[in-house]
Amino acid sequence: MTSVNNMKRSAQRIFWLITLIFFLILAAMAKLVFIDRQEISSSAYNPRINYVDNSVKRGNIRDSNGDILAESIQNADGSYTRNYNRSRMAAHITGYSSKGKTGVEAAENFELQKAHNEVLQRINNMLKGEPVQGNDVVLTIDMDIQSIAGNILGNKKGAIVVIEPSTGKILALQAYPDFDPNTVAQNWEILKNDEDSSLVNRATQGLYPPGSTFKVITALAALEYYSDWKNFTYECTGEATFENKVIHCYNNKVHGTVDMKKAIATSCNCYFAELGKRIGAENIRKKAEDFYFNQNYPFALAHSTSQVALQKKSQENEIVETAIGQGKTLATPLHMAMVASAVANDGIMMKPYIVDHIQYYNGDISKTTVPEKIKQVISVEEANIITDMMISCVSEGTGTAAQIYGVEVAGKTGTAENATGSDHSWFIGFAPANDPKIAVTVMIENANQGGSATPIAGKVLQAALQKYQ
Repeated sequence: MTSVNNMKRSAQRIFWLITLIFFLILAAMAKLVFIDRQEISSSAYNPRINYVDNSVKRGNIRDSNGDILAESIQNADGSYTRNYNRSRMAAHITGYSSKGKTGVEAAENFELQKAHNEVLQRINNMLKGEPVQGNDVVLTIDMDIQSIAGNILGNKKGAIVVIEPSTGKILALQAYPDFDPNTVAQNWEILKNDEDSSLVNRATQGLYPPGSTFKVITALAALEYYSDWKNFTYECTGEATFENKVIHCYNNKVHGTVDMKKAIATSCNCYFAELGKRIGAENIRKKAEDFYFNQNYPFALAHSTSQVALQKKSQENEIVETAIGQGKTLATPLHMAMVASAVANDGIMMKPYIVDHIQYYNGDISKTTVPEKIKQVISVEEANIITDMMISCVSEGTGTAAQIYGVEVAGKTGTAENATGSDHSWFIGFAPANDPKIAVTVMIENANQGGSATPIAGKVLQAALQKYQ
């Protein structure tokens, strides 16, 4: 009898084990179908992405004004050649469709290849010779703003991101060095071995120390985790030692007695190093992760994950370096634009998006993107406090070069030390400060002076506001 009972229990265990495995497999399949399908379908490692159906004319990629950025031109033999009308100016957005696919060409590959009412289109093709037309992808990118950003950036290595804070709509995504998507196949050997990594989209994939722009995160961590932040002041002498790490303010500038608002305005490293020590490693990391550091945020194009390396046992020198955006802290320009946008949008971080809708061959519109909230990362009150401090940075601090006549701008400058060359220059901000319409991030590699990104940001903000305010 005992052996029979044991056999029953064993059978039951096996049954429940098999049932558990079945549901785990089911859950994994559901994740692949409903969550991971976009990432898998647009991956450069997916062999299907390079399949070309020459019986379908690949759809156009258009900007928000309807201008064609990429189109397929039919050759004499009936095949198609992809033509990029804005060439380098939109290269990191459209990507390319030879030697694999990148950018929107990869992210929306199957939409561009899909023919709406395919049977009807194929009948028209047989009867009238009309091409079977793939779907057009219409972007949020405004090539007027994109071109202004590209012309201002010029041949400076770096990136410019322009976002509508209330929706997450990306209006411009500029990066240099760039490339000509029309000649990728011919120049492939040169491009893939290029020391400047021209094929890398620095706006979404470039990881850089964020420098003093990260002080926005540190300040927000203090608002939540350091109850005495309002009364905390620091006597800045231009440098301070923490364990074995000497922290310098920019050019060893002596700021005197500073509170948080003045420290944001003057970008006082010594204040924020001491503040970071008082907040603690875990709390700085928590606040950074509230803003999606160390996490993958949703976005259609290939992008890198921003990083904060602090742990519970991190040493004091690591804490103070992170508090001022140095050390092992890394961020992409797109992500820092999301940080600025969240502050501008009453603490709500919106999902960034670059595809506005799909347009069929007959003009019908489908799959219009609805703005989507990712998370309330900070309270409205905290957003207002930091906005006020960022206003002082532009009105009387290190960000005065971003001022716009008649418009109040909120921003934060950053100079990021670079172990392999000259310092990088950053600016994050938004305007108008009391009713934000535009948020911007500018990052210039090897700028060697903190203000380089700041006047560029002011010009881009002004140009965008003239069109969208």
